[in-house]
Amino acid sequence: MRKIFLGAVVCLIALTVFSAAKVNVSTWGFNLDLLDKNISKPFLEKYGIEIVREVGNNSVRLTKLISQKSNPVIDVVHFVDYYAMLAVKEGLLQPVDTSKLKNYSEIYDFAKDPIGGNYGIGYTVYSMGIVYRTDKIKGPINSWKDFWSKEVAGHISLPDITTTQGPALMMLINQIYDGNAYDPELKTAFEKVRQLKKDVVTFYKTSSELLNLFKMGEVWMAPVQRFSWGQFLDTGLPLAWVTPVEGMPGFLNVISIIKGAKNLEEAYKYIDFMISEEVQYAEAMDLVDSPVNVNVVVPQEIAEKLTYGVDHIKSLIFYKTDFIVENYDKWINKWNELIAQ
Repeated sequence: MRKIFLGAVVCLIALTVFSAAKVNVSTWGFNLDLLDKNISKPFLEKYGIEIVREVGNNSVRLTKLISQKSNPVIDVVHFVDYYAMLAVKEGLLQPVDTSKLKNYSEIYDFAKDPIGGNYGIGYTVYSMGIVYRTDKIKGPINSWKDFWSKEVAGHISLPDITTTQGPALMMLINQIYDGNAYDPELKTAFEKVRQLKKDVVTFYKTSSELLNLFKMGEVWMAPVQRFSWGQFLDTGLPLAWVTPVEGMPGFLNVISIIKGAKNLEEAYKYIDFMISEEVQYAEAMDLVDSPVNVNVVVPQEIAEKLTYGVDHIKSLIFYKTDFIVENYDKWINKWNELIAQ
């Protein structure tokens, strides 16, 4: 009987240890197969820790984190920089102890503390350009103003303002047509979108949704994030990437630790793994994410499809995240009113 009891205790301990070896991650739902290949499987093999993902866009996941604030389920969250600032504002994040990250010294300085207070570590930088069907549009396409062209009317898609790139695109439109990206009302941008609304197939909320619209032939042209360009190329469709004459908005994605995270040690291992040279290289080679680890070197044919290299990064338009956070709720309300019209 004693042997049976001891055996049961050992099994219980083993099960407890096994169940604890996980990290709960809130992230986007794009490229999940490649994330498993480059991150989940090697992370499990290296540390014996399972990555459990909860996926969705920034807005949906932030709302869920707020609802779980008193008893968080998530340990680590991936956000675009200004959404991480919104999370800080909501009291959802705790500062990252960078002394626990052995790969921290290997990332660009701009990625080390992009939102202040060490509340997030930048792990990828990317741009947003225009992608269009070369068999459907004669072109040439070279400007953001081309979305207002009669040639593409009824076959375009724009990001919803709640998406990662939504606010930055609205600021860019205001800059192009009004000369001021930092108008708190974005009056000109909202008017230009109002004029265009009837010609928009949908205001997409996820990259996968947009990809399917291209596949079905409903959308011929749209703003596209650079990290999803590889997936668009894999469709085999005749597509072209355009760097508009007005420039491209730049974005920095960050990883943060949830305040009250239950798997804190695993969370630090996960973040350190994400900024390691091996992971950053693998993600770059598969065209998932552009690296911030300075030691990553990729072939020219890969580099041309990424937001890669200091000179390229410096050419991007980065909008002030605190301005976006300050005006975000107001813009959301204006957007909802516009779409409902």
